[in-house]
Amino acid sequence: MKKRELLNVALYLFAFLTIQAITIAVVMLVSQPAGITAGITTITTLVSSLITIALFYKLRWTPCSGDYINTRPWFTMFWVVCLTIGTIAPLAYLNELLGVELPDTYNEMFKGIMNHKLGFITIGIIAPIAEEYVFRGAILRVLCNMAGKHRQWVAIALSAALFAIVHGNMAQGIGAFLCGLLLGWMYVRTGSIMPGVVFHWVNNSTAVLLYRIMPQAADMKFVDFFGGDMKRVALAMLFSLMIFGASLFQLNQRLQKPQQ
Repeated sequence: MKKRELLNVALYLFAFLTIQAITIAVVMLVSQPAGITAGITTITTLVSSLITIALFYKLRWTPCSGDYINTRPWFTMFWVVCLTIGTIAPLAYLNELLGVELPDTYNEMFKGIMNHKLGFITIGIIAPIAEEYVFRGAILRVLCNMAGKHRQWVAIALSAALFAIVHGNMAQGIGAFLCGLLLGWMYVRTGSIMPGVVFHWVNNSTAVLLYRIMPQAADMKFVDFFGGDMKRVALAMLFSLMIFGASLFQLNQRLQKPQQ
């Protein structure tokens, strides 16, 4: 049984990566000789995400039901939003402390997507759903079945590691792993990808909106947002961690699977 489940995990990951690769190849072929542009990159990301969602839904690799939403967990979702807000600044500063930066190619690609008219719906809405379908709804679900009731954190850590690796760079990978732990925890507690989708939506949408408001933000260091004043940075960290801590406490009380 475990061998079959491992093969399923490999299949889900292979399908996710293959869809992206094929979509990129087709779009590059069609776009020649224009080459890769911001519009093409955006369309590629959008199309590959939609195909991923459709495939995982159609083949029931990610089981979907309205059971969790039917419990009307709106106040819980409020705390998920707060949790996300509480992670943004600390993760950005952590990357700066570790000296890791987004590679120039990735930075330019994301700036192009965020500038595009479909950038918000692609990065902020559709891509998060696709990633939650794959990494929590499919991969983590199977890993949890393999790990058993008392080793769920092993499954969560493994899914978070895979989530980090597929991002392809250290700057995103660190945040993806740490957020992946939170996303996995919320999935295990609720049996639903919805809390993770909301977390992902807020995180990605904040990045897009910040760039739309301050295009120069993509090339700024975290401390630059505070004029290089470390006291302000410390206060921002304290405020963010207070939000994070309060949200985590509330979610620990509220996250639960719907009663059967």
